[in-house]
Amino acid sequence: MTTDQPASLLRTAVLPGEPVSLGEAADIARTTTDLASRALIYLGAEGTFVRVRRRLWVRSGAAPDPYRLGARLAQPYAFVYGSALALNGAGPAERSEMLVSSPHRFSAFEFAGMRYRWARPWIDEGIVRVSVGAEFVRTTSPERTLVDCMHIPANAGGIDELARAIDMLPVLDAEEVVRWVDHYHEAALAARLGYLLESSGLHEPKTPLIRALHTRRPSHLVYLAERRPGGRLVSRWNLIVPPYFVPDSA
Repeated sequence: MTTDQPASLLRTAVLPGEPVSLGEAADIARTTTDLASRALIYLGAEGTFVRVRRRLWVRSGAAPDPYRLGARLAQPYAFVYGSALALNGAGPAERSEMLVSSPHRFSAFEFAGMRYRWARPWIDEGIVRVSVGAEFVRTTSPERTLVDCMHIPANAGGIDELARAIDMLPVLDAEEVVRWVDHYHEAALAARLGYLLESSGLHEPKTPLIRALHTRRPSHLVYLAERRPGGRLVSRWNLIVPPYFVPDSA
């Protein structure tokens, strides 16, 4: 089989903006990965495909969906933190960075105005599948996403964005949230998350989730965000919060 035949099949089957891994290209062209690689190099030279990185290409002519592209960076994988918030319907759809977790680390890179970054830790639990266009991608569940983002708020755009995202999350499984809080063994995490959930107005103090988080709060004072001058004490959670985070009832 010459390079022309696999190239012709790929040119016909892959639409503009579609990402394709080397393995997928070999399946589409019904050939070996070696011949598929040669075909992609040929198509890249003529401008029909653009090489993203090793073993990953995009059909030229349109911007790729960043989630579909990110799903081909490593196997297994899951979108995490802010990227997972958006997939769970609780974060801005327009993002400048895709965070992908996998046991196989990859170097950060940029493509088509999007930065793709490997994120730790890899945990092969609390992962669900959600549809993105014509395919499904893997992302952390709403419960794990919320706890992960509270654990490292910088990966979710900061405390402000996370506080807004809480209102948009689907109904949470309380036991699952607590399980992920316990996974990190951090009392400060329980206090910060409990305070944000309670302040959102979606969770009353006597609900099982808030009660469970309250029993896990630290015995010493902690900060909601980074340590800053000022702030007010929310004694119920042993938490010092910026003034604008304190509800009228605090």
